[in-house]
Amino acid sequence: MESIVGKTIIITGGASGIGLGIAEALITEGANLVLTSRRGELLVEQAAQLSAKGPGSAIAIAADVRSKADVQRVAQGAIDHFGGIDGLINNSGLGVQDSIEDCPEENWDLVMDTCAKGTFLMTQAVLPTLRQQQSGHIINVASQAAKNGYANAGPYCAAKFAVLGFAAALQEEVRQHGIKVHSLCPGLVQVPKPTHSADEMAGWLQVEDMANAVLYVLKQPKRVFLENIGLYGF
Repeated sequence: MESIVGKTIIITGGASGIGLGIAEALITEGANLVLTSRRGELLVEQAAQLSAKGPGSAIAIAADVRSKADVQRVAQGAIDHFGGIDGLINNSGLGVQDSIEDCPEENWDLVMDTCAKGTFLMTQAVLPTLRQQQSGHIINVASQAAKNGYANAGPYCAAKFAVLGFAAALQEEVRQHGIKVHSLCPGLVQVPKPTHSADEMAGWLQVEDMANAVLYVLKQPKRVFLENIGLYGF
C-alpha cells in the first residue's frame, strides 16, 4: 500500500461533517491538509485542533468553491505553505427540497454551482501542479443521487450526475499524467457524528466510513485503479 505521510491534500467543505471526518483520518496518517470552507472561524478552529493531534499539519483557507479567484487562492496557498499539492477531495455540496415544477431558479443555481461548478473550478485550479509532478489524486464525494433519481431532489441529482460525467471525462484527459480520479457514491450519511454508538441510525453510514473509503483509495498501489465506489448503510 502507498503511504500518504507528508502528502498535501486539499479538502473542500472541511470545517464539519464528512469533510472534517476525512480530515481527521488523513492527518492521523501523516498527511498535511488544506481545509477550505466558507465558515472561516470554524475552519481556523478545526485546523488548529487537527494540527495539535498530528502527526500531519493542517491550515485553513476560507473560500467559496463557486468563485474562481477563491479556489485559485486555495491552490496557491497549498503550494506556498506546503510546497505542493498531492490530492484534492471535492467534498463541498448541498441540496434543496424542491420539486422540479416549484424549484426557484436561484435554488437550482445554488446547488449546481456548489456541487458541479465548484468541483470543476477546484479541480481546474490544482491540475497544473498535479500534471507537472505527474502524479496525484482527485476524489469527488458524489452520492447515490449521482446514479438514481429522487423526488424533490432534482437539482441535487442533476449536479451529482454531472460530477460523475465530469470525473469520467477528466480521467481520460489526465491518465497519461499519472493522475487518478475517483468518485465516492454514498447513501445516507449520519451528520453530525453521534456522540455514542447507541445513537447511530440503522441503515445509515457514519462519517468514519467515508473517511475509511478515502484512505483506501489514496493508499492503493500505483498500478491499481478503482471504479466509482458505492457505499450503503447495512
